[in-house]
Amino acid sequence: MKMKKVISVAVLGAMALSMTGCAKKIESVKKGDFKDAIEEVIDDSDYSDNGSNIYYYGDNFFIEFYEFDDEDDARDCWDDIIDSYEDANDGGDFDGKRKTVNTDNYGYILLDGECEDDEFLTDISGVYFLNGGENYYYGGIYWVEDEIIIVMTTKDKDGNRGDIDTILNALGYPKP
Repeated sequence: MKMKKVISVAVLGAMALSMTGCAKKIESVKKGDFKDAIEEVIDDSDYSDNGSNIYYYGDNFFIEFYEFDDEDDARDCWDDIIDSYEDANDGGDFDGKRKTVNTDNYGYILLDGECEDDEFLTDISGVYFLNGGENYYYGGIYWVEDEIIIVMTTKDKDGNRGDIDTILNALGYPKP
């Protein structure tokens, strides 16, 4: 009888461990660390830094770091992002691999596929991003504390995908 209990506890423990392994916890990133991460891919003179935002648009990818006044403002923005993302999914506009993690303390959306909803990323970043007719998105959108970070390319099979992975590895963030 004791052996059955031990096995049951072991199985439950393994199941709990496998479920927690599915979502990687992310941590806040200091602006200097963010700049270092993107400078592994682009020249430091190519991106803009206006104090609370750091951004770069070009070569079919975009990188954005938003620091909000407080965590509530960042959470409100994240909730809007999740709503926009769910609208694209509900409308059948996204086709490909995707993963969403949305906890009380952090969240992220990983994308690797086509999205027919041109307003999807526009709604997220507030920037009308022209991607040369490409509908492919590879990268992620991340929220933690008072920050929202977007690291995304709009090309399926080019060097930008490796650049996105390089930045995400430097940040310690999960890749699609």
